[in-house]
Amino acid sequence: MKLTQVTIPLIFLAFPIAEADSLFNSTVPVDCASPPYDSCAFYLECLESRFHCGPDGYPLGYGLKFCTKFSQERSKLTPAGQTWMLNTMHCLQTALVPEATGEVQMTCQELLDTAFDTHAGCYIGSGLCTLNPKDWVAIVDIVRIGTLFGSWDAVKETFEAAGDCAEFIAFATKTAIKRDIKEL
Repeated sequence: MKLTQVTIPLIFLAFPIAEADSLFNSTVPVDCASPPYDSCAFYLECLESRFHCGPDGYPLGYGLKFCTKFSQERSKLTPAGQTWMLNTMHCLQTALVPEATGEVQMTCQELLDTAFDTHAGCYIGSGLCTLNPKDWVAIVDIVRIGTLFGSWDAVKETFEAAGDCAEFIAFATKTAIKRDIKEL
């Protein structure tokens, strides 16, 4: 029995049918070279179908899991937080297009390492540092604190994002102070 024959029914058991249809945009086939916006289908249809990493591998055990979790819990985020979420989801998927389309050959472990290396850049590039602190709390609530520190890769990306935000906040504060001094 193929993994997809087992995996697809298990995934749909985890979500009500209406939610599963909207998460995977089942009426629109996924173009692995151009992941659809606001969809989690890329992880199953493009990455897992190519790499077969299983339920604990990056495509299903992390990518699909957290894409789905954010999609289901998006109401916890402000409108700006939801925009950040959608842009981040799309960035994370787009960053893995070469792997999904076969341009790059690698193992499941290499895919996991490559994917994690894109996280901080996508979080920051999508505007994490400028989000309302309420969104930061919601993000930690959705992801769970244990996930942020559950592996070395997660710790590394968490600290990289935090460091980038600290630099951004320091720069923004310095710029605002200079502006205010000029106005005195």
